[in-house]
Amino acid sequence: MSRRAAKPPVTREARRASKQEHILTTARGLLRQHGHERLSLRDVARRAEMSPAGMYEFFEDREHLVATLGSEASARLSRSLRAATRGVPDPVERLLRLGLAYIRFAKRYPADFMLQYGRLSKRRSLADEVPAESEFDQIRSAVAEVIGVERMDGADPRFLETQAYGFWSVIHGMAMLQLTHLAGFQADFATAQRLVLESMATSWGQLDREQILAMYVEAPRPLPKARAWRYTR
Repeated sequence: MSRRAAKPPVTREARRASKQEHILTTARGLLRQHGHERLSLRDVARRAEMSPAGMYEFFEDREHLVATLGSEASARLSRSLRAATRGVPDPVERLLRLGLAYIRFAKRYPADFMLQYGRLSKRRSLADEVPAESEFDQIRSAVAEVIGVERMDGADPRFLETQAYGFWSVIHGMAMLQLTHLAGFQADFATAQRLVLESMATSWGQLDREQILAMYVEAPRPLPKARAWRYTR
């Protein structure tokens, strides 16, 4: 009879990686039960059946653990957005699906979503590069395709940032309302958000280049005087 091949020994690095993943799995469970505000290293250690001191071999402090969980959530969201838009040729439909996927992710993983956006952005100004494949990078790219940035040659680059920020604000606001103030509210949110996002994306495809150049130039022009509007029946 042939002798069964012996299993290779488990290395120290493999044991360490396995223990760290056990800690993260435990922390994810606590995060989804209680939210990130109540997450503590001591609670994670107790649930993972480790000593509090042993946790510091893997994470410097609570913020290190939270940052790791936040990075995981960000990567998961980015993958969800890519999957939702993959193979969609129409720019308007692609932007629409991206927005709906963002809201869907927030409702499916509320604790991860709240953790991710409970932290300060690493990007501190428009001069900083947008992290590649991040959610905002995907939003900005999708908005650029709808607008047709090649038609905007000469416009201030802040224009694209502004439009992408506007779209992000809308989908993020929808997600937050449904997670918090409107949680449990009975309404057809799916239809409402699709109509709003579709109208935004469609209107961007009809932007007039000359108007944009007049709004976003390196030396801003004086704003026209506000028109007085009066409601008549």
